[in-house]
Amino acid sequence: MTMDIEEFERVEDGGSDLSTSEAIVKFLLENSEQAWKRGEIAEKINRDPNTVGTNLSRLKERGLVRHRKNHWAITDNHHQLVEAVRFSNTLSTLNETVGPLIESEEEAKAWSNAQPERTHRSVSDGDEAAETIENGVDNGDDE
Repeated sequence: MTMDIEEFERVEDGGSDLSTSEAIVKFLLENSEQAWKRGEIAEKINRDPNTVGTNLSRLKERGLVRHRKNHWAITDNHHQLVEAVRFSNTLSTLNETVGPLIESEEEAKAWSNAQPERTHRSVSDGDEAAETIENGVDNGDDE
């Protein structure tokens, strides 16, 4: 059976300029009434199941998806999702305006290695003043 060349081109790259994480979030959001297995998500978004699995784990760490047993679903925290989309859109705009922020694999590794191992105090539930003192950081607030 033959295929139109335009359809062929769309199928080859998944028909999208979305990253795997973006494609996962988009798919799960569009299908938010169900939970899906990793392989099902991979098939629906036309991506490698191992890549999908890695991205699902990262999305879970960011609070954008939920995971129970073998199934995944979009988060029920809509504020978290809106903020993530807003951030992604901002990065896309910056990328279009000034060019890519990371231009090589070496730079990408350096950025990845520089990621903090724990959440910044501004997004955690801890006592900010106590944590500032524990970390030896002067936040400039004199009483």
